[in-house]
Amino acid sequence: MNNAGFSWVGLGLLFLISFPVQGNGLDLNRASADELAGVSGVGPVQAERIVLHRLTEGAFGSFDELELVWGLDPQVIPRLRPYVAVHPD
Repeated sequence: MNNAGFSWVGLGLLFLISFPVQGNGLDLNRASADELAGVSGVGPVQAERIVLHRLTEGAFGSFDELELVWGLDPQVIPRLRPYVAVHPD
């Protein structure tokens, strides 16, 4: 049995994780906490805080409103831009 196929699969997954989401990224106003937690730089706690902010304060009007999310590291926010966005309705 040749295990080379498994290494290619792993390499493909690494490739997908290492680069931005295609298109305009995940919509901050529609993404679940699980989806947000899968974004590089966002863990499960930060993802829950983003969703809680959206539920309590209303929809995000722009990407820059992530700065209003309590507990979200301000240095991480610019690195999220390729992965998440606010899509028009």
